[in-house]
Amino acid sequence: MIHKGYDNYFKGFLSDYRLEKRAEEVLNNMQKVGNVIVNKFSSTFKEKKAAYELLKNPSFTEMDLIESITSKCKANQGAGHLLCIQDTTEINYTKHIGRIGKEDINIGPVTKNDNGGYFCHPMLVVDAKHHLPLGFSSIQVWNRSWDKKNRHEREYQKLNIEDKESFRWIRSAQQTQELLSQSSQLTIIGDREADIYEELTRVPNKQTHLLIRSSINRKLYGQDIKLFDYLETQPIELEYELPIQHNKKRKNRIAKMSLKYVKVKIAKPKSKTEKPSNDPKYVEMWAIEARELAETVPEHEEPIIWRLLTTHQISNAQDALQCIEWYSTRWIIEELFRILKSKGMQIEDSQLETGMALKKQLILALQVSLTTMTLKIAYDKNHVAKANILFSPPEIEFIQILNKTMEGDTKKQRNPFKLGTIAYCSWVLARLSGWSGYASQPRPGYISIKQGLDIFTIKYEGYLLAMSILNNNNSKE
Repeated sequence: MIHKGYDNYFKGFLSDYRLEKRAEEVLNNMQKVGNVIVNKFSSTFKEKKAAYELLKNPSFTEMDLIESITSKCKANQGAGHLLCIQDTTEINYTKHIGRIGKEDINIGPVTKNDNGGYFCHPMLVVDAKHHLPLGFSSIQVWNRSWDKKNRHEREYQKLNIEDKESFRWIRSAQQTQELLSQSSQLTIIGDREADIYEELTRVPNKQTHLLIRSSINRKLYGQDIKLFDYLETQPIELEYELPIQHNKKRKNRIAKMSLKYVKVKIAKPKSKTEKPSNDPKYVEMWAIEARELAETVPEHEEPIIWRLLTTHQISNAQDALQCIEWYSTRWIIEELFRILKSKGMQIEDSQLETGMALKKQLILALQVSLTTMTLKIAYDKNHVAKANILFSPPEIEFIQILNKTMEGDTKKQRNPFKLGTIAYCSWVLARLSGWSGYASQPRPGYISIKQGLDIFTIKYEGYLLAMSILNNNNSKE
């Protein structure tokens, strides 16, 4: 929920109702301004002081906030097929390390050992049909120790998977299975880092499928050929076109792709030390390869190639393409991280002075980032998902009132989306920010949506105040 929908958001999850109310106020203010910096989202000295006191309060931890946020995802789950997308991002506070201090146990080395910060690994749940985010089923936040031994000193390869940092991929999946037990089907999606043999064996069950981008040319059971080489020998089942958007590594083009798929038995690596009595010698999965044909690969550029492993049954080319489409939803969590950082919330510019406070602030910022992103996706994709995923009933009623003032006289100036959907609400918010509303104009961006949320909050608070005064006057008569 957003704005007044955040009322009672933390009820029962923090140690004191006053902390719950203060956390809701911080969440509302952070959402309204779209920034984590206390001096920016606090409009008064009182609000600023309250926010600092809340975030440094030792009476609750980031785990209490995580439990509250994931409970909302549980409530939104429904009974259908859900895509569960996980990834890791680094939160880097190196430029603030002098203020925080290396003695802080909640801050440690990140990817570059001389840099300081922590890591965040969320599991973002997306409706498989509409590709609309429903919330977080798991959020892990941790930091390394400055005196941690290197991989060689720890004999990393001999450690059990539970003792490795990479266990986060399995833990997130297990927490998601427990939280979303009412959903009929879950597909756990991960990039190359998730290509962990223990995940292939431990996570899948009747409810849960895996869809992992392969990073290791694994040995196949009972064969003298490895996975990538075996895929290459398979016949092309389909050729199709894929639009490629320009980035630092890729030129804008329509790529011609070839599609292959085959069922494989992935052999258990010899390095695995765990030997339970029922330990299988292999795991059976489907392998998919989508490779760009040479004719569309630009000079000095590597061809696009995706190799995916999945427990979904692949009976034909359309099944394989469906898996590729599901995997492509990873862009949603990548976009979430961009909003969390430089593109929106500026989490790495926070001015808090302790790692404990910074981690709490991150959890709140994740929820705010997700709300903004969901509204934008809903507009872009014309989602029919109900607005009550994000808004309370009174907010939806007020949005409908605002819509009447935003629409013009002609059909082109009217809200094109279905009443009561998130897309309908997104159109109103974009119009509040000054966007013209014409279909011929560029779609509203994140800034427009965020500005619309700010204006909506102010107007909604005024509306509630006016209704309260009116009700009081009526009761006196």
